[in-house]
Amino acid sequence: MRSSKIITIGILLVLCMSLTPAASAHRCYVEQFNADEIVVKAFYDGDAPMGLAEYQVLNAETDEVLYEGETDEDGFLSFAPVEGVEQYHVTVDQFGHMGETTINAIGGSNETAELPLFMRIFTGFGYLLGIAGIAMVYTAKKENN
Repeated sequence: MRSSKIITIGILLVLCMSLTPAASAHRCYVEQFNADEIVVKAFYDGDAPMGLAEYQVLNAETDEVLYEGETDEDGFLSFAPVEGVEQYHVTVDQFGHMGETTINAIGGSNETAELPLFMRIFTGFGYLLGIAGIAMVYTAKKENN
């Protein structure tokens, strides 16, 4: 009886650890805002700006460095489109926290959209409640037998 409880708890722990995404202390995001002059905003979760962070703008096809510098205090950087370049790879680094994206010269980012922070938190609670519910059903069935 005791060994089955230990096995059940072990299985639940393995499931919890395997379903948990990799932790990100400060996830960074990079977004494009304007097409005439390309304006990019770099920020952390919760919209905290990556102010005075180092950035590089590369030609996405050739990896040639086109622009380098620092974002402003609000995390914005801007650069003029280079003739003949269709895609730019932008990396922003602040104290080891890096955000990157690929931007089309036509406009838009190739990055997939993510759930906002509060939705990810609620999703995590949902997973935990689901696992707890499965464990309760399993325990109730075991006690009835």
